[in-house]
Amino acid sequence: MSTVLQQSDYAIRCVIHLVENRGRLSTKSEIAKAVEAPELFVAKILQRLVKAKVLVSVRGIHGGFSLAREPSTISLLDILGASQASLAFRPCVLNPRACPNQDTCPSRDVWVKIYEHTVRELRAATFDKLVKDHKARIQRANRKAKNGASRNW
Repeated sequence: MSTVLQQSDYAIRCVIHLVENRGRLSTKSEIAKAVEAPELFVAKILQRLVKAKVLVSVRGIHGGFSLAREPSTISLLDILGASQASLAFRPCVLNPRACPNQDTCPSRDVWVKIYEHTVRELRAATFDKLVKDHKARIQRANRKAKNGASRNW
């Protein structure tokens, strides 16, 4: 599970980098450096995001990656789906027949509500909003830093 979460975290960072650098292609190496992740790991993430139609890939010497859609149409839910992360805390949330106690389980309804709420929030969290928030947080951190330097993540 922690690898899935780590993949999702880096996938989110990759998309933020591409939103912040719209209008040009970014190479795999550039993205890996920007998100502070191993290049091979980032390559796999980028492939999944291309397959999920979040990114487009251009091959060749001047190739790279860019967004396939407007940031306002890409949500955290899209990225988690591309990272193959399951949001269901219990198997019965997505498949009630997964549990023989489905009719009498006192906690299933709670898990379903948590899942539905999580999906709604992730769908509403689009990258235009995330990048705006990211820039504001960097500005605040830079103002707080004594020497004017801070990490982006």
